[in-house]
Amino acid sequence: MNIAVIGCGALAQAQHLPNITRAQRAHLHTCCDLDDDALERCREGFGPERTTDDFDAAVADPDVDLVVLAATEKLRLPVVRACAEAGKPLYVEKPVAATLEELSQIEALVGASGIPICVGHNRRCAPAMADA
Repeated sequence: MNIAVIGCGALAQAQHLPNITRAQRAHLHTCCDLDDDALERCREGFGPERTTDDFDAAVADPDVDLVVLAATEKLRLPVVRACAEAGKPLYVEKPVAATLEELSQIEALVGASGIPICVGHNRRCAPAMADA
């Protein structure tokens, strides 16, 4: 499965990118971020096939099978819209939206497109949470 990670800051570099590169059935296809330094760290540390600052291009790439969205919540709606239009499954970090109105728009886009979506919570697998 070819994965594009959009938003390659601290969370992506600490969790998503290492997990993707270690997974047997996953391939880190694209890293997308507006910060050139973050993209350089991705190239050096994780070896994606491609890097870009254009999320539309990353999502529209026919070789990308799944999108991991770890960018700020201010950018969630446009990326979700692009994924819905491209029919790409999406894993999105919390919070899924910046406002309740935006959440309603995201729900409508996802519902109309039928794309699979998962909202992550980075502590759900922590030992303390498992104990609880």
